[in-house]
Amino acid sequence: MAGVNNKAALCATEFTLDVYKEVVKKSSDNIFMSPSSILVVMAMLHAGAKNRTQEQMTKTLHFGTKTEEDVLEMMTNFMSVLQQGSASVTLKSANRLYPHTDKSILQEYIDLISKHYKAEVKSMNYTTAFEAARKEINQWVEEETNNKIKQLLPAGSLNPLTAMVVVNAIYFKGNWATQFDSKRTKSMPFHSTAGEAKVDMMRKEIKMAKFSASKQLNCEVLELPYIGEEVTMIFILPNDKDGLPSLEKQLTLENMMQLRTGLGSQKMDVGIPKFKLESSHEMKDVLSSLGMPDAFDMGKADFSGMGKDLVVSKVFHKAFVDVNEEGTEAAAATAAVMMKRSLPTPPRSFIADHPFMFLIWDLRLNAPLFVGRFVNPGTLKASKDEL
Repeated sequence: MAGVNNKAALCATEFTLDVYKEVVKKSSDNIFMSPSSILVVMAMLHAGAKNRTQEQMTKTLHFGTKTEEDVLEMMTNFMSVLQQGSASVTLKSANRLYPHTDKSILQEYIDLISKHYKAEVKSMNYTTAFEAARKEINQWVEEETNNKIKQLLPAGSLNPLTAMVVVNAIYFKGNWATQFDSKRTKSMPFHSTAGEAKVDMMRKEIKMAKFSASKQLNCEVLELPYIGEEVTMIFILPNDKDGLPSLEKQLTLENMMQLRTGLGSQKMDVGIPKFKLESSHEMKDVLSSLGMPDAFDMGKADFSGMGKDLVVSKVFHKAFVDVNEEGTEAAAATAAVMMKRSLPTPPRSFIADHPFMFLIWDLRLNAPLFVGRFVNPGTLKASKDEL
């Protein structure tokens, strides 16, 4: 199982970097998302794809030369780790299929996804009750994410041509292994992309902090574990105040893994901004650009393993994160709508006072669950990028 999980970890990490790099091309603002949630939804659709549509998805999702059975086994193991949760932090992930009551989605496909992805199934009558279906799906997502992800499916996203909605929801909440003292949190300058701003900077001294510096990427890396040390947050801070765009372009699977394996322990004076982010993304163009345009093309999509004349019309994704003195709360959800055609002393400092990238990393999977960047405190309430 470990080997299969390792393959899934590499797929999830590479796909995360691909999606993140594509999203930041079109946005200069704060970003937070869960490409792993998007990967799970796309993998469920991949199971019903055939011919060139499947080939494009296989390449984009980094499934490589694996057979359909290998992909199912790999993703089954990946999902089982997420769905078993954790004794130390709150981590849960759930999948749901919402097929049309008209039986246009093959029962064989529904059974396959239900078995391998532990997906619950709820049939919906989109012909006459598409708006009621949208509200019910949104309500389920809200409940699964502890009320953090609301209105995942916007008004008008479903209609009588809807054949199925495929949804993944993921929720995480964890306390730092060593918490910040709120009395030490002070307002400090932050050199944002929009000029100097103020942030509430959390401070603490850590005796054995996991830290590394990369000459290749011209950055520093700090890892802050949550209680239980099964999940951690990784901060990647460029040495230059305006160095984040350059760093983002250089990130690859190989150097991302090197950043993690290169971590050593030393005494650190740590400063991390306190922040909340919420992002909304429509992923169709991003996924098309990454190499799977046929899935969204009414004339080319082949999902014949799922049913007749089907195409992916939209992929909606929302994510939320709250980083504070106690720890972190994060949630995300993705929905794909299928349509019928028509060491130094004193301590070294790691002060994140300029734009940085961060990931919430599952050490059991050795893969990221969430990825984001913090560039501008002035837009902390919410950043909504229609990509």
